[in-house]
Amino acid sequence: MDSANNTPVVDVPARIANEIQALINRGTLSPGVHLGQAELAERFQTSRVPVREALKLLAAQGSLQHDPNRGFFVAPLSSDEARQLYRMRHLLEVDLLSTVEWPDKPRLAQLKAMVAELESIVAADDRSQWAVKHREFQLAIFDLSPQKLILREIVRLWALTDRYRSLLLATGSPKGNKKVGRACEQEHKLIAALEQKDLKRLMAVYDEERTYVEEVLLGVLRDRGL
Repeated sequence: MDSANNTPVVDVPARIANEIQALINRGTLSPGVHLGQAELAERFQTSRVPVREALKLLAAQGSLQHDPNRGFFVAPLSSDEARQLYRMRHLLEVDLLSTVEWPDKPRLAQLKAMVAELESIVAADDRSQWAVKHREFQLAIFDLSPQKLILREIVRLWALTDRYRSLLLATGSPKGNKKVGRACEQEHKLIAALEQKDLKRLMAVYDEERTYVEEVLLGVLRDRGL
């Protein structure tokens, strides 16, 4: 906060990093693409200094690779990395889900409304909007747990797997993609488990979905020789 005028201080490198990450996740910036600092500075209407800091942030989290002589590149996709990232996610997400606090009626109504919106997005065949709204639904489920520190780490891992997630959506439209088409069914099952306060069922539905996504993703990577 700026003490002089009480306005929030904008973290420019973080903002730029988030926007670059979004471009990577949408597939606008493909694996292996070189990221020129001058071009990015012009794109974001800023100097090279915050751009360089943003690129360093993304390199530190694994979204970019840095060659001291050649610059920054979008990190390649690999089956090995995907397995490790999804394994870490699984371990943390299972732990978090085991501690969820059962939602009250207003929260359940909110979750049901989110799934209804997802179904309308499938009908509209909107892949990019599906990715955004589905992530919001996931976050709403995991936010039922009081373990916010673990949740922050899960969100960090989500950022690293989003580009793999976008690869799944790139294989077909939400309406035609089996993963997306069946996901609304799975989300209804999650809500039903929460409504019935059935932790065993909640964990089983989650594991079924996670296993399916991982198998499909690894199959896509294998088909591409990755």
